[in-house]
Amino acid sequence: MLTNIEIAKKYFEVSNQSDFDAIGKLFTHSTTYSSQNTGLYLGVEDILAMQRSYHGSFQSLNWKINDIQEVKSGIIEIDFSFSGVTIDGDKVSYSGLEYVVICGNLIQHIEVRNKK
Repeated sequence: MLTNIEIAKKYFEVSNQSDFDAIGKLFTHSTTYSSQNTGLYLGVEDILAMQRSYHGSFQSLNWKINDIQEVKSGIIEIDFSFSGVTIDGDKVSYSGLEYVVICGNLIQHIEVRNKK
């Protein structure tokens, strides 16, 4: 069985591979996703549709974990950096904080916040 931190790291790993089947297997049927940039999503199908659209706008993309810690039992805080090249060839980079809430070895909630 994976630790909560290992589950969160696995989510980043499969996201970098755009492996939507593997991403979906990390979620519950009622997982929620919230981001200041993309909005609020409920359920694995809604979240994966958003992620497919986002990933599809890039030729390449990569999320890097700069720091990761379990701030409370089941709540993982990840300081991350993103870099990518859009379909049009534009380079994009940003950083933020991502909170991954894990319950019963599955991701129950993801919240992405911009860094201040």
